[in-house]
Amino acid sequence: MAGWNYYLDKKVWIVLKNKKEYTGKVIDVDSFSSNILTWITILDKFNKRVVFCTEEIDILKEEEDRG
Repeated sequence: MAGWNYYLDKKVWIVLKNKKEYTGKVIDVDSFSSNILTWITILDKFNKRVVFCTEEIDILKEEEDRG
C-alpha cells in the first residue's frame, strides 16, 4: 500500500480527534511540504475544501461510491 496516497480520489468518512466529522473525496495528499507531517485535502459534501494533518485523524473509513 502507498500509505496515505491510497486514499487519493477516494470517498472517505473522517472523524478528527476534536470530534469533527467530514465526508468527501480526497483531492490531495501532501507529504512533501514537511519532513514530518502529511496534509490531506478533501472536497467535502458542501463542495468546500477542508485541509487537515493526518495526525488529527481519529477514524478514517473509505466509503463506497453510490453513484
